[in-house]
Amino acid sequence: MNLLYLGLLLFVTLLTTLYLASSKAIFAFSDWTFHAARVEEIYLNLKSGSFFTFIAARTFHNTGAASFLFYPYIFFYPWAFLRFILSPVNAFYAWYALVTFATATISYFSMKAYSKKSLASFIFSLVYTFAPYRLYLGGAVFGEYLAVTFLPLLFLGIYEVLWGDKKKWYLLAISGALVAYAHILSVFLSLEFAVILFIIKLITSRGISKDRIKSLLLSAGVCVFLVLPVIVPFFTDFIGQGLSSAKPSISYTMGPRYLLLNSFSAQKGWKLSFMLMLTILTAWAFIKSRRNWIIYGLGLFACFLTTRYFPWKLTAGTPFEMVQLTARYLSYASLFLTILFALGSSSVLEEHVTGRKKLALSCSLAVFMALFSLSSLSVYRDTLKHVQDMPKTSANSTQPAPFKRLRDYNYYNQFNYKILFGAFDYMPKSSLTSVQKQNSLLMHQAYLNGKTLTLSPLIKANQISYQVKSEKAADVDLPVIAYKHTTVSVNGQKHAFRRGNRGTVVVGLKRGQNTVTVGYKASPVFYLSIFISILSWLALLIYLVNFKAKYAQ
Repeated sequence: MNLLYLGLLLFVTLLTTLYLASSKAIFAFSDWTFHAARVEEIYLNLKSGSFFTFIAARTFHNTGAASFLFYPYIFFYPWAFLRFILSPVNAFYAWYALVTFATATISYFSMKAYSKKSLASFIFSLVYTFAPYRLYLGGAVFGEYLAVTFLPLLFLGIYEVLWGDKKKWYLLAISGALVAYAHILSVFLSLEFAVILFIIKLITSRGISKDRIKSLLLSAGVCVFLVLPVIVPFFTDFIGQGLSSAKPSISYTMGPRYLLLNSFSAQKGWKLSFMLMLTILTAWAFIKSRRNWIIYGLGLFACFLTTRYFPWKLTAGTPFEMVQLTARYLSYASLFLTILFALGSSSVLEEHVTGRKKLALSCSLAVFMALFSLSSLSVYRDTLKHVQDMPKTSANSTQPAPFKRLRDYNYYNQFNYKILFGAFDYMPKSSLTSVQKQNSLLMHQAYLNGKTLTLSPLIKANQISYQVKSEKAADVDLPVIAYKHTTVSVNGQKHAFRRGNRGTVVVGLKRGQNTVTVGYKASPVFYLSIFISILSWLALLIYLVNFKAKYAQ
């Protein structure tokens, strides 16, 4: 049955992706330009023979922004590699299909391990993978979109450590690492629910055994080793460097009425599906086990967190403000409520369906979810028909990227606009004290001898060069961000520099023509962290092979 269900999940994945890809266009909204620029940088660096990307030399207006250091990007490599064989638009949709099918597969096997029921696992995978909120994330919010892929495995790992087979601690270690490589904020959100589950475990079981504590600590410790390349840059380059990050604030909450009524529409967006809303309204009537009551309570609580009735004002000045958009909790509400929906609906169906009818039912469910998803995505397709193509703009434009349509022939137009969300993330706070400073970076403005110069960069992977002619010895303030491990050379010779009042590289020049090159050289600790991480993954793989062999005997 596994192959049948995986085949049906692949069918729905391909059908929905081809429906979008047939438009031959992309709607560049929300976080699209931020992530598309990151992928473009990775692709161009790979093309030039550089595997690692540290700073934005080719994109982000050549400011040298280090979003790559502090925002994980490993799961963008498949998208970047697809650019070598496909057009820009098709490369994105091929990556979209890969992530969707990975989500469906992980969801299916995670639920299968939890419930031991194939039909329930299939229903769970369908409803979770093609939930309206996840479909919304797949249009532009790619960090969260990737993290959602691994949430079922993460909470399976938490369940195994706290209630199930504690010997399967590795599930929590692996899934935690995968979420961290996708989206750091999702790690924080997941920890909130993990702490709640831990407290519930202490209350319902009147404590927790030492063996389970050891498994929990072991999974956490191994997870840290697996994600060292994500953690290390924060210690080597962020802490104490006066850098900014995404602004912590609760900027939007929903009303319960909005969540309730909106969930019965067919569109994708900040909502639950009507199936999950019905689960909220009816699940209490058929829940019998304590375990399912806990899941139901978590689903309701996640919904409550999305609304303005939760006292979010009390979180001012606390780490909880990092949430920014409370709609993020819809991913967790979808996860918990879909478990109940899958268990309840599969139990009812299996009482009345056997043999060939079960095959017909499975195919019917796949077709229904495909049609439901196509209906959700139809508004996106309609938008692509009516929105205008993104026009050209100057290479140093300060105009924010508009919500416009991208096709293969105008795909590169987006990179000349100011990135709408995240253009100045992880820059020195001194860079952001005025709009004038921000715009001077976008317009490639340097300062020399009291004059403003507009320079044209010469670009290589992780490296930006400028030709600067000075009539006398003087300091030049270049439009490139200075980080702790930034390197500077003048006329091919390593040169000292300081950070200016824009947070940029300031270097002393001699009289005459000078070639100033700004680059980034990662600390040896970073490369050591990669080595340790790879060894940890290999050691864990060997452990799993031996564990499975021993478990099978």
